[in-house]
Amino acid sequence: MICKLLNRLVLLIAFATVFVQYAVGQEYPISLLYFNNMQTINPAYVGIWDRAGLLVSTKTNWVGINGAPISQYINYSTPIREQKSAVGLSIQRLNIGQEKQLFMTGEYSYRLRMSKNNYLQMGFRAGIVNYDNNLKDYQPYPDDIPDPNTAIDVQMHNMSVFGIGAVYFSENYYVSLSIPQIISNTFKANQPNFMSSATYRTIYLSGGYVFGSPGRVRFRPNLLLAGTKGEPAYADVAAIVYLPPVLQFGINLRSTGLVCFFTQYNLTDRIRLSYAFDYSVSSDIRKFQLGTHEILVGYDFNIYKRKTSRANYF
Repeated sequence: MICKLLNRLVLLIAFATVFVQYAVGQEYPISLLYFNNMQTINPAYVGIWDRAGLLVSTKTNWVGINGAPISQYINYSTPIREQKSAVGLSIQRLNIGQEKQLFMTGEYSYRLRMSKNNYLQMGFRAGIVNYDNNLKDYQPYPDDIPDPNTAIDVQMHNMSVFGIGAVYFSENYYVSLSIPQIISNTFKANQPNFMSSATYRTIYLSGGYVFGSPGRVRFRPNLLLAGTKGEPAYADVAAIVYLPPVLQFGINLRSTGLVCFFTQYNLTDRIRLSYAFDYSVSSDIRKFQLGTHEILVGYDFNIYKRKTSRANYF
């Protein structure tokens, strides 16, 4: 009874925390495959699978549009032996036109056992982001007349990163709440009319449930709600099918008018290869681009020689 009441309380607090924001909005997760790699938006997931792991991904947005966003992400995380905690290190590079952001962060998580099969894991991330914008490389006029507003490059602005998160989970379900970046980094450069908000304070609420028995076909619906103050909220609904022992695939729909298809293949019990593709079904931008594509490779290290580990369903 206590466990059921706690579950409902966690869900109620999580939903309330999101919707009391009078205006919330839009900074989509850095990975299209976030639902299998939740540490990209929630530091509490570091070490959740009881194995060390390396994750590398590349995402190219709006193929066919010059200067569209390109991001690379690498993460290494590991549980700490004989403890209830884990640590991680992440590096992310994001390019949008001539604008460049390089994030370098460390993560820490700690796990509490709430009952026989239910856990609460909490975590935080901290680090720096380096910001550059090569304004002189832009050509705002076709006749190459220089623009005084782009006469000086913006270089080497180092800003802080700090985020928190929590996840309540069992073998079959999870509820996740996180703010990957609490600090709003806004700065003015030493030149006319230039101001940048390099990061946004976004809150993510996500949950999923895995139906079916181990060793058989399993199905997982997943919901993500996200918001940034001052922008419209949005939702992402996903359906994932697991075909044991090596294949999974699915689709997710977003309130922003995007549809995403994805698949993952486990080459071995340690190596997984994932691919995702999304496309706009409502925006006029679909006429000018060939969608967003992401490739992700994950490798698990059983450095503590454990005979068993948690299934990687979320």
